[in-house]
Amino acid sequence: MTGGKNAATQDAIDVAGSAPRSMHPKFHMWLRPDDIVQLVWAPRVTMGLEDAIAAIDAMTKLTGGQRSPLLVDVHDTGPQDRPARMEFVRRDDLVSAVALVVATPLSRMMGNFFLTVSKPMAPTRLFDDEASALAWLQEFAP
Repeated sequence: MTGGKNAATQDAIDVAGSAPRSMHPKFHMWLRPDDIVQLVWAPRVTMGLEDAIAAIDAMTKLTGGQRSPLLVDVHDTGPQDRPARMEFVRRDDLVSAVALVVATPLSRMMGNFFLTVSKPMAPTRLFDDEASALAWLQEFAP
């Protein structure tokens, strides 16, 4: 494994050797075969600006800086501070669309708060399941 820009982030190839992956103490991210980037945050993790920058750097490496759809699993995440939210929403140069998969009333409430307050530049929607989110993101795949 090689170290990335953030010392805590490592770029790796998954065990099958097929999917480029980025692992960080607070998240895992990989490029799916359908060219959708998938991001899963660690359970109940608090996200700050440094974490947002690390995730954006990881996505940039995985996609070569190309705009790509992003599938984010937020069903068990913790709070996200305002600087982190603002960093994510301004990055329409990197994401073509964002699907947030929520699984609990709390994660839906947090997702709705994010959409209402932050007003993302890229198309962004909440989904109750991954299959629906992926079907929608296919419209934005390269």
